Amino acid sequence: MSASRPRTLVAAASREEAARALAERHGPPDERPALRKDLRVRRQVQMGDVNFIVKNPETMKYFMFREAEWQLIQLFDGSRTRQQILDDYNRRIRNPVSINLVLSYEESLRRMELLEQSVVERSLALLDMSSDFKRRKAEQKSEGFNIFFIMFHLIDPDRFLTKTVRYVRWIWTPPVVAVVLAASLWTVSVFVQNGQQIWAETLQLYKFVGKPLVDILQFFSILCIIGAIHEFAHGYVVKIYGGEVHDIGMALFYFTPVFYCETSDSFMFPNKWHKLWVTVAGIYVEAAICSAATILWVASYPDTLLHALAYKTMLLTGFATVFFNINPLIKVDGYNALASFLEMPGMREGSFRLIAQSFQKYVLRLPIEIPPMAPRKKLVYWIYGTLSVIYTAMIMRLIAGWVANFYNKFFPDFAVVLILLTLYYIFRKRVRQLTRIGTLLYLDKKELIMSPRSRTFLLATAIAIGAILLLPWSHRTLRADAILRPAAKVVLAAPEDAVIEQVLIHEGDSIRTGQPVARLSSASAEEEEQRLSVERERFAKQLNVARDASDAASTYQASQRAASAEVGWRSSEARSGSLVLKSPIDGRVLTHRPEDLSGRFVVKGTGVLEVGDTRRMAADVEVSERLLSFLQVGAPVTALVRSSPTATQRGSVERISAATAGAPGTAREGNDPQGPSAVPDRFVAVAVFDNPNGTLLPGAAARVKIRANREAYALRAGRVFWRWLRTVIW
Repeated sequence: MSASRPRTLVAAASREEAARALAERHGPPDERPALRKDLRVRRQVQMGDVNFIVKNPETMKYFMFREAEWQLIQLFDGSRTRQQILDDYNRRIRNPVSINLVLSYEESLRRMELLEQSVVERSLALLDMSSDFKRRKAEQKSEGFNIFFIMFHLIDPDRFLTKTVRYVRWIWTPPVVAVVLAASLWTVSVFVQNGQQIWAETLQLYKFVGKPLVDILQFFSILCIIGAIHEFAHGYVVKIYGGEVHDIGMALFYFTPVFYCETSDSFMFPNKWHKLWVTVAGIYVEAAICSAATILWVASYPDTLLHALAYKTMLLTGFATVFFNINPLIKVDGYNALASFLEMPGMREGSFRLIAQSFQKYVLRLPIEIPPMAPRKKLVYWIYGTLSVIYTAMIMRLIAGWVANFYNKFFPDFAVVLILLTLYYIFRKRVRQLTRIGTLLYLDKKELIMSPRSRTFLLATAIAIGAILLLPWSHRTLRADAILRPAAKVVLAAPEDAVIEQVLIHEGDSIRTGQPVARLSSASAEEEEQRLSVERERFAKQLNVARDASDAASTYQASQRAASAEVGWRSSEARSGSLVLKSPIDGRVLTHRPEDLSGRFVVKGTGVLEVGDTRRMAADVEVSERLLSFLQVGAPVTALVRSSPTATQRGSVERISAATAGAPGTAREGNDPQGPSAVPDRFVAVAVFDNPNGTLLPGAAARVKIRANREAYALRAGRVFWRWLRTVIW
């Protein structure tokens, strides 16, 4: 056998090295690397920093390079070898660099697909892309499918936008913009005048429980139409300023349909106001739609389809735009507008990175280096990052509350486990970040923790943690919505069939015990009283005649008849007196517009007026049976009443009812109502509040909190686990 010639083997572990090795073996060596000729490059100055934006038209990706980086990258022009690139670059800078930097940049540029490729490299790139695709799929599979954010690419609208942009360009002309701004100001005044109603109905619009299917489909149809117009507005503005738009699609964000438009080509715009117009185009169009919908709502007749559709459109483009699109603390149009105006791309990520690095360096004392940055940029990062972290924490808390309420309602026995699993699934990336930081902290402080001088500190820390877990620090708080009512209430009913002749009070009047509130008249009572009065007079005359005649027998008979008539007459007077309704307690009239009852006929037993003692108000709080063990009579209660939100009302639990069930539904279409549940699972705690000044009104909505006895965190966790374990095992 002939001696084999030594060969360079290609390592399967590194595809970059394989590409270079195969290119050197099968093709001419890449001695003069060159940037792609179809790249689009734009120089931009942001806050005094010079950056270069590079667009790869084949992959539709954008890259930003600092000026110092571009000085080296631009030397890859195909006319220089690697050594010549190094020599030319070293002549431009003070501190010379090695050839490794040039090779590193070349490798990065190839990975970004910004360099020209040979035939062999193109084939290897295709192979590498297939492998990368499989690897990303494997990573996504290991990460899990994110059901809370699902994206669907719909169309490439560039050709359509190019053909139709001339028909909509007038929307962004100065006269139309002025009209839209004026109409928006008028719309804001309408929202201010009807703010409470519009806000309440906006929240109600997003609640689908109990709504008919037609209303739900109508809601999503309007939402999708507005979303599509919003995104096409972004695309049209990009086309107006000479950009390209190659992707418009839809996403399910927490199961709510939203649209997106790829406007990355606006990065290439040299004018920052053009970028700002691209960002606010959707908000501008929604403001125009909201103004038009408000005009139709005001001008159209109520109870018409046009009126209803205009009102729903107004709600969806009103508060939704303010709290979602304009909000700069979430990464939508408001954030993009602020970042474009401040000329700080990546402001959110940069601010989060600065806060995280500062926390690790100055709080955890980890060896983290914070890159230097301009004072103004650092100030903006700190302000925006702090506000954004607070807002994000609030959103997380809100999501956790929704998840907890859902599981507590439908799966109470497994709620704790399901809540923990769901929250981990939603925030698993942040949990992993915290785990990595904790691991880094342990590795960095391992020697310090194991040293003898740290034992005292560790012992004190263990004692503190034990005290937090074992001492009764916390209250379990039961929260519920309730409607205030008088603690004592009476209903004044008609004693017999009668007509309400006169109402003597008005709604909300304060009355005293025994005060007349209404007069009733009964024809039978009046006839009986008149008849008995005549008989009383007749028997009285007969008695006088018998006495004058000195007839003892006739006198006795006449006296008995007269006494009987007197008793009957007094009974009829009492009957007539009962037709004057009087309040048995001190209180306030609760009946709505009682004066409208005059002249109305009522049958015996019908409630006419309600009177409640408003000096003490009560709230019925529904409590699940699994929380009943934490509830005791006399437990302190606080309430935030919506009619007076500046003051906190304090009271106590007066009593706890036995198990209750909802009232059966009203029979419809001849069907019998469904009976109550045989085993109800709700109890009612009656919370009472003193109201000597009458500031609390019956019917006011309140958010009630009942605080149970103090418990240790360990005991609470043990109870929850033990209850869940017993429920499952039993």
